[in-house]
Amino acid sequence: MHVIDAVAPTLPALLQQAEGAKTKPRGFVLHLAGAQIHDVHPSFFTRLLNTLIDPNILTLLFLAGLAGIGYEIFHPGVVLPGALGLVALITALFGFSVLPISWAGIVLLLAGVGLLVADVHVTSHGALTVAGLICLAVGAIMLFQNAPTPYHTSKPLVITIAVVLGGIWAFAVSKAWSVRHKPVEVSPEAIAGAVGEVRRDGLVFVNGELWQARTPDGGRLRPGERVRVESLDGLVLTVRPEGVGSSA
Repeated sequence: MHVIDAVAPTLPALLQQAEGAKTKPRGFVLHLAGAQIHDVHPSFFTRLLNTLIDPNILTLLFLAGLAGIGYEIFHPGVVLPGALGLVALITALFGFSVLPISWAGIVLLLAGVGLLVADVHVTSHGALTVAGLICLAVGAIMLFQNAPTPYHTSKPLVITIAVVLGGIWAFAVSKAWSVRHKPVEVSPEAIAGAVGEVRRDGLVFVNGELWQARTPDGGRLRPGERVRVESLDGLVLTVRPEGVGSSA
């Protein structure tokens, strides 16, 4: 096809062959023989950012960021999920500033997260969860529709994530509803006789819970001491140290 000017096994050989060649149309003469060759590679940070600018990774980081910050809001004081969520969200926003995004996709993603959270507090028999998952899937697919073809979100990946997330969310919601509607099991009869351990500030750890406690004679409870529950008065347990018999 007459599109090749020279064939060389190495770059120095190519430069040697190009010695004295003239450019078109101005005819500049190239002096390339013996030229120094400098190999320049992107830094680690640049390669890392280039890896992160992937539509699939950015979508996951955005959702992970919302989940981490949301968890921190509903469970203040945990710190780690909120911190990691903030880092993930900022990284996703960096990618959004590089690649053209669809604001409709962003709105659908936020709506999907909102519907999933709402389904925990509203009796919808799973309707809000299904609607939220559809919003998440459609929003993730639409998010980078304005970008070139190689930067579109993978549809099989989005569908897989939606199915897995739907299964996990359905399990979590069902457990939450079962616990919420479970009858109260703590009663004087149920807790009497249970053995616990004294913690700090007079609290006693019994059946996986911390209770305010006192002794029948008003004695001091020592941390680490094993005690047995005698009765329940409101939210305060009456306990007796293990090994100490009841008075007649």
